[in-house]
Amino acid sequence: MKTSKQTTSSGFTLVELMIAVAIISVIAVIAIPAYNGYIAEARLATARSNIDSLRLFLEDYRLDNGTYVGPSGSTSLANISEIENDFGWNPRQNESGYTYSLSGLTATGYAINIQFGSTWVNCSETNNCSYSN
Repeated sequence: MKTSKQTTSSGFTLVELMIAVAIISVIAVIAIPAYNGYIAEARLATARSNIDSLRLFLEDYRLDNGTYVGPSGSTSLANISEIENDFGWNPRQNESGYTYSLSGLTATGYAINIQFGSTWVNCSETNNCSYSN
């Protein structure tokens, strides 16, 4: 007696796979820009928080010393290590990637700049801050 074998294949057809890839692509096109926007807003919020912390530190320093100029006498500090060496201020350690600078340090004024990628925060002693992405 002869038996016939029936073969059944299981899996997805090419059309089904193409439809699945198309759906995933549409979702990615919508989700990735939104995600990047959330990341940029988070970076800007961190920069705002850090600049507020540094501003408070500078105000306390001026109250104690009568000037915004640090012990080195430099009127411009180009990076976080210079700020840390001169003033002892350092942002939270897990927030790497930000570039800090102080300029225009005088007895009565300063300007703070923080950058992360294309995100900038700039402030002065007069509480005028500008934020950009």
